[in-house]
Order: sequence, then C-alpha cells, then structure tokens
Amino acid sequence: MKRRTFLSNIVLSQGALLSGAQIARSSDADTNDSPRSGKTVMEPAREIPVIEEPDVLVVGGGPAGVTAAIAAARAGADTLLVERYNHLGGLWTGGLVLPLLSTHAIDKDGKFKQVIFGIGDEMAKRLKALDMAISEVNPVVDPEAAKYIFDVMTKEAGVKTLYHCWVSNVLLNDGRIEAVVLESKSGRVAVAPKVVVDCTGDGDVLHLAGEEFENFHYHIGLVHRLGNIDRIDTSKPGYKELRIGDPTPIPSVNWVNMHGKDNQDGIDMYTLSELQRQYRIEIWEKVQKIRSTPGYESVFLLDTASQLGVRMSRILAGAYRLTLADSMTYKNFPDAIGISGAWTSLLYQGRRYTTRERPLWQIPYRSLVPRKTKNLLVAGRCFSFETKLVEDARIIGTCIITGQGAGAGAAVAAQSDSAVQDVDVKRLRTILKEQNVYFG
Repeated sequence: MKRRTFLSNIVLSQGALLSGAQIARSSDADTNDSPRSGKTVMEPAREIPVIEEPDVLVVGGGPAGVTAAIAAARAGADTLLVERYNHLGGLWTGGLVLPLLSTHAIDKDGKFKQVIFGIGDEMAKRLKALDMAISEVNPVVDPEAAKYIFDVMTKEAGVKTLYHCWVSNVLLNDGRIEAVVLESKSGRVAVAPKVVVDCTGDGDVLHLAGEEFENFHYHIGLVHRLGNIDRIDTSKPGYKELRIGDPTPIPSVNWVNMHGKDNQDGIDMYTLSELQRQYRIEIWEKVQKIRSTPGYESVFLLDTASQLGVRMSRILAGAYRLTLADSMTYKNFPDAIGISGAWTSLLYQGRRYTTRERPLWQIPYRSLVPRKTKNLLVAGRCFSFETKLVEDARIIGTCIITGQGAGAGAAVAAQSDSAVQDVDVKRLRTILKEQNVYFG
C-alpha cells in the first residue's frame, strides 16, 4: 500500500489497537500492560486526524530529544518535537538532575580532556554566558535557565514543538512506522513522519513498534532543592554539619540527589505512583528535621522535581550492543557518531578504575538502529548497550551525544528516502563534523 493511500484512509479500530499491544507484549517478558483485574473493555473504532507530516518526528524532549530535534532541523529536515510535560530538558531540568555528565575523559595520551562538543557544548556555553552554569568539568546548570535556552535553541533551529502530548500507539506498514498516535487535550491525533526518533527515555516507541528490548530494573529516586543555604548560621550553639546537597548557579540554592529504592520497575504505573508519594513525604519530613537543627532554621524546601528520577527501564536490542569493554579499550567504530566521557569509578577485569583513569569512548550509529523498523532511531538512555555500561550510558552527556547522532541520521534517512539501516554513514559523519561533534 502506498503511504499516501494509507494516510488518506487512516482509521484506528479496536483490532488495530490490540494488534499493536500484542506486538509490544511479545517482546516484553514483564507484560506490564496486563490488566490486574482480569477485565477488559472494548473501545469503539474512531477516525484519527493526521495533524502533521514532518520529515522527522522526535518523541521526548529530554536532553536526547532536544539535541536530536536541533540536529535534524539544522541538517535541513522539517522537524516536529513532541513532549509530554510543559518543558524541555527532561530529567536534566524537570528532574532537577543538574550536572551535565560526562564532559571529560582520558585520551590515548593519558590527558584528561573535554570530549563532549557539538550541541551539548553549545548548550553549556550559552548557560555559562547567563551565569547559569558552574564548573568547567561536568557543569551544573540552573533548570529554569536551561528550559529557556532549550526553547530558544529549538525555535532558532526551526523546530516545531508540541507540549502536553503523549504517544499511545504506532501504526506499522511493511516494517515502517506510518503514523504515531498522540493523546492530547485536543483529543487523539496522529502524526505521519518519514522518520521517528525515540527519545522517550523509556523506549515507548520502540516498544509499540515491536522491537526487542530488555526492561532493566534499577534504582529510582526523586531530587529536590533547598533554599536559603547562604543563611545557615554556623556560629549558633548546637550547630552541626549536615548533608544538604550540592551547589547550583544560584548561591542560596542546593540540589539534593536521592539514590532511592533499588531494583525498581520504571515502566510500572503502580510502582511509579507509590514511589512518588513515598518520596515526597520522606523529603518533606527530612527537611523539617534539618530546619529543627540549630543554625538551619531559615533553610526551606524550594521544590521537589516534577519528574520522578527513573534512571533506567527499556534498553533496545539494536543492530549493535555497545559493551563495557568497548568503552574501556578505546575501540574505534567506522560509524561513530560521537564520544562520551566518564563520571564515576567502576570495576573492570578485577580492578577499580577511578574517573581520572577512565577512557573516552565512541558510540556507533548502529547502537541507535533497531533490527526491524525501517524508519526508527533510538537515542537517550534506551539505546542499545549492555547493562554493565549503564552508569555511563544513561547520563545526560551520553543522551546528548546519541541524540545529536540520531537527529542527524534521521535527517539523512528522510532526505534520501532510505531505511535507517542503510543510511550513508559518511554523509552522516560529515553533517556531525559540521555540527562540531568530536570523534577523537
């Protein structure tokens, strides 16, 4: 069936919806979408209006999604960015996970150097120009300033953005996504792109498209910020030093991370709901204890993150699964789309390597490419890697690098009318070099 004919006759029936769900479940051992009550309801068939037909649709406006959208638009693609919240930046802004990790690593000459350039470096420089980023290595940003910068940069690039929209289904035709269905305040609508980039973090689109994945259970937390840090009276009788987080660009404000419970399912709505309530109660009560300590009376809870800190969930089983060994051995990839760094120590082959010993590591385009769907790329924490690499693969810097690679790759695929598996890698790398990406 021709694409135009398909789109002119697009009607979603209950059968189509069930087919999509069954495809997704076949690749998900946890079957999180199984009803707990055992009951089901039948949804009447309905026609869904196609509101946009962009070259590139980027789903998810976190660090990966913002970067992917800007990269695609700068490469000449008509680009639509869809975000479920009211802001861009994802966990970097709404989640209050403020450090841009990992900007630096060790090169082959043993030098500790910056490795993240391109759009991510541009973001950091713009925030520094506003005095809204501190530290040259892994800069910590102000979330509201970052939201502003992301809106400015996407607008400058010509990206069209839809907020308050959530992907609920995809329609497949001959191995291609012909339409992505969105839920919104305007009702259910559809977008018919040439290429889709899944930057949802949880791999929602790859799941709906029937791609294989691993649902990796990990620790989930909730970040908060404290105000009036500069008013703590260390001379007050009874004062003692407390752990009150880390500095931000606002001198009176600290951000406080939370490890949270281990081994949590980040795509289970009951788990997410219970943790959300539990953590907010826990944070409020903890802050009251801080305020009752001599010298800390003026400290207050500024805010809790608007997004729960899901660190990991679905991981794509892609064309190439990047390994920890790849990241520790300076492995060169002919299809590399960028380099990320290291932010923490880790155990490798029986030895613990510190951050200042960790190598820079390349990310291949193939790790963004699914095995079946011809017009889908994946970026952010759900791209294809082995779980031993999770600490570096999930962080914001890596999300930015994969996002820029996927956005440029999507533009190339859309403009050449080729499957993402057949993208001209030489052309892709040329575009990324023009966008100031560092390859080592």
